[in-house]
Amino acid sequence: MNMDTFETSVRRFDEFASEYAKRFMNIDSYRPHFEKFCDLIANEHPKILELACGPGNVTRYLKEKLPNSEIIAIDLAPKMIDFARSTVSGVDFRVMDVREISKLNGLFDSIMCAFCLPFLSDEDTNKLISDCADRLVNNGVLYLSTMEGEESKAGFESTSFSGDSKIYFNYHMQVNLERYLVDNGFQIEYSIRQNYQEYSGDVSIDLILIGIKIKDKASTPKHSKSINL
Repeated sequence: MNMDTFETSVRRFDEFASEYAKRFMNIDSYRPHFEKFCDLIANEHPKILELACGPGNVTRYLKEKLPNSEIIAIDLAPKMIDFARSTVSGVDFRVMDVREISKLNGLFDSIMCAFCLPFLSDEDTNKLISDCADRLVNNGVLYLSTMEGEESKAGFESTSFSGDSKIYFNYHMQVNLERYLVDNGFQIEYSIRQNYQEYSGDVSIDLILIGIKIKDKASTPKHSKSINL
């Protein structure tokens, strides 16, 4: 991704953190997928890493569902982290770039990555999945969700929370994400698509994938190119 587009999107989320929270604190349409994620976590006192946690909407669900969990939740927009801290207690919230999780110490039982991928390029997404594999224990669980579509659809779009300020969105193909997961030692446990009504009136496709780390990524052959259908 062009660095300017990424940084612009981060600034937009920081600027409109309150408006975003009002629009997206209700997660009911994704609750069944989050429940599946939680049900796959074997440890009764799991260590969870949440990427791009935003205002803490998903974090709050995880902490209520798994009260004995130890959660580190990161986001690059400081105001999002401030809002999350005021929303959920008992969580280690940090201002941090998801592209730098290799700097974190220790391993996690699960990683939640809900709608972070729309703000990452295909290359950065492949690297993120690889970094997640490094940060997970064996049989660790990884949740990914994104808007499905060809990479060529990427561009600045209006949103329901940022007024006239547009945000840059990336799109990802299921075949590519599944390949990156398998390449990094994951078994795909769950995949589903569902419609989402966009601010513009168009309908996009939300793609949810859950993988379980079943082997070391070094033992699997790598595919170097993504496929756009």
